[in-house]
Amino acid sequence: MDRRNGSSSRRPRRGPATRATTAAAGVASCVLTAALVTGCGDSQPGASAQTFQTGGPGTSTTMLPGETATASPGGTGTPTGTGSPTGTASPTGTASPTGTASPGAGALTASNAPFTLPTAVTEATAVADDDKLLVLGGKDTNGKATNQVTSIDPAAGTATSAGTLSKPVANASAAVVNGTPTVFGGNTVGSGGTGVTDVVQTFSNGTSQEVGKLPAPRENHGTATANGKTYVVGGDNGSKIQSDVLATSDGKTFQNVGKLETPVRNAAVATTGSGSEQKVTVFGGESDNGTTDAIQQFDPATGKTTTVGKLPEQLKGASAFTLNGTTYLAGGQANGAASSKIYKFDPSDNSVTDAGDLPDGVQNAAAAATNDKAYLAGGEINGKVSNAVTQLMPK
Repeated sequence: MDRRNGSSSRRPRRGPATRATTAAAGVASCVLTAALVTGCGDSQPGASAQTFQTGGPGTSTTMLPGETATASPGGTGTPTGTGSPTGTASPTGTASPTGTASPGAGALTASNAPFTLPTAVTEATAVADDDKLLVLGGKDTNGKATNQVTSIDPAAGTATSAGTLSKPVANASAAVVNGTPTVFGGNTVGSGGTGVTDVVQTFSNGTSQEVGKLPAPRENHGTATANGKTYVVGGDNGSKIQSDVLATSDGKTFQNVGKLETPVRNAAVATTGSGSEQKVTVFGGESDNGTTDAIQQFDPATGKTTTVGKLPEQLKGASAFTLNGTTYLAGGQANGAASSKIYKFDPSDNSVTDAGDLPDGVQNAAAAATNDKAYLAGGEINGKVSNAVTQLMPK
């Protein structure tokens, strides 16, 4: 998964919201408004990305596909905030020539939780389960897929074993389907084409069962739920990156409802927008040409996917979640290293802004939100599989 999808709480139960958008930069100046995305873990060589949003109070400019995220060093602007010649952002939170911005409205505070996972894990997936969160599967410190399910209880400040999946899987995705946490595909070995599975598993009251199959084996994909249907997006079959967008209303039967404009794996995927305007937004990921900064949007109403913007940087293995109605993207891998950035996504103009920083750079963490906090669980920090839990809340 280099995925890590976020999801909303069970009242009403929703599927994972996964992943991030970016703000645009101009040739003469660069300004950024609120927008963000969420993500997945990568078992493939150089995989993954996930989604987030961030928002700054400065003037915004939406970057169109094909534009570059740079501004001329000599760019001038009003006192409210164009990028300075040195490339730093003004206090008002507008974008610098490099496409970043200082945290503004919608920024998050991130800190290490007072508890850790029972065991270190990466490339797991997570969903909200009432007022708790479930971390499902993943890959252990030996690189093997695990069937462990951990329950995070924010009120009690604990992370304890909740049971096991029917099959061990890493690089899977999960959503709450008709009130039941449901895990799609993944890799039963941990990595490698021979372990990719098509199995769909549910988890409830400490037990798991296989309830269906995807049309074909898939891993390193993301899921998002929009208007009552859950969509499985991107990923690969162990070798080839997949473009198909699959839809299900019961976790057992699937329809092919569209294709990504650019096939990617290990992207961050999230539901953005509201009501009938909900879209499935795909942030970054890895295409056949390498890691991308593209933000793609699938519209369930039309079955079409379009590229609507760019992230501040090429990103894979990020985590996406929705907190208090806002979509954020956290961590991931950028420029070959784990990122500590948090981004906020604004669906009104598909822009992404800086929303803060994590305590450490992390990639391939599981993510979900409940009540007024979001959590990143596990992943890779400083090149090692981690048992850390990071909590994020509005400033």
